[in-house]
Amino acid sequence: MAGLVKLCLKMAYAYGRLTGVINFEIDLKTGRTLVTRRATLFSVSTHLLIFALLVYHTLRKSVVTVMWRYANSLHEYVFLVIAGFRIVCVFLALVSRWSQRHTFMGLFDSFWGLYQRNPGIIDYCRRSIVSKSCCVAIIETLQIIATLAMMRNRLNIALALRIWAVFSLTAILNVIISQYFVATACVRGRYMLLNKDLQAIVSESQSLVPSGGGVFVTKCCSLADRLEGLAKSQSELQRLIENLATAYQCEVVCLLITYYLNMLGTVYLLFSFSKYGNFGNHLPLLVALCAIAYFFFYILDCWLNTFNVYYLLDAHNKMVRLLSGRTLFRPGLDHRLEMAFEDFALNLVRNPLKLRIYGLFEFGRASSFAVGNSLLTHSLLLIQYDVQHF
Repeated sequence: MAGLVKLCLKMAYAYGRLTGVINFEIDLKTGRTLVTRRATLFSVSTHLLIFALLVYHTLRKSVVTVMWRYANSLHEYVFLVIAGFRIVCVFLALVSRWSQRHTFMGLFDSFWGLYQRNPGIIDYCRRSIVSKSCCVAIIETLQIIATLAMMRNRLNIALALRIWAVFSLTAILNVIISQYFVATACVRGRYMLLNKDLQAIVSESQSLVPSGGGVFVTKCCSLADRLEGLAKSQSELQRLIENLATAYQCEVVCLLITYYLNMLGTVYLLFSFSKYGNFGNHLPLLVALCAIAYFFFYILDCWLNTFNVYYLLDAHNKMVRLLSGRTLFRPGLDHRLEMAFEDFALNLVRNPLKLRIYGLFEFGRASSFAVGNSLLTHSLLLIQYDVQHF
């Protein structure tokens, strides 16, 4: 499994370089990051080519009326709105990536150092990383198959370039969200290691029998030293999370908007397949099957992304609960050990882990429920409008 994780991470890096999202070079053996002219020119050229092809693609006849013989005006409007927002969101995400290039390099250095000091974090997040990589690969493969099936009689070099530009938008978004996913998973793995150590300290402290002997005092001092080191590691880790959230906040907003609109469009597309059949006699059944499979894996991808953040917050909350076990200690413990527990607990209370984006909203189960409710409402309104007017 460890080898598979390394393969996924190497492929993610190669994909990031290919799409220009990673606009600097990384030595995969030493972890050293470096800004080079080759990496800069390649990223700039890739992004200019993508957006030039998209502008050309936009000025031509709507792709909806070309692909779907019986597509109505609502399909065209929905498609154009989703495509327009996706282009704007990708553009803003890339602007953020270029303007904060050195910030992202510093983040990579921090995570590389975190892994070097704690290689065991991979054991706690390797399943998530592999699942995410496989899900993204399947989603992009389904998109390619469906598009080639629809365009099989019209495919030429010019159209192939425009299709490549559209797919590049999806690839850029997937690279960005995958990077954030891996970073969050690594932080979660580190939190689990800290919780494991904290659980051991709490258990040893609960088993102590207070006495005035030198062995008892020495044991308490040893536990206090370990607890203070653990508290320092947690503080540094939380600072790293806050830096990660700050660097990615523009990109996360863009990704959330894109995911929301894509989900809305996919629900409406599935409804349209059930209402209008194949949108014409020349559209194969394979496209409908790909659309259904795409919807399933897209839901799975959203689920993985969402619960990856939930598990991080749960790991932090578990640390808080473990510290609350200090109330069960026998009275008469060493004053320094008691103060170490109190200081650690108070620090977590004063500085709770909150993943906020521009102060607009905070990640959590409540906010996700609100987004899901909004998505369901807008999907039903869109379907109702189609039923009433078409």
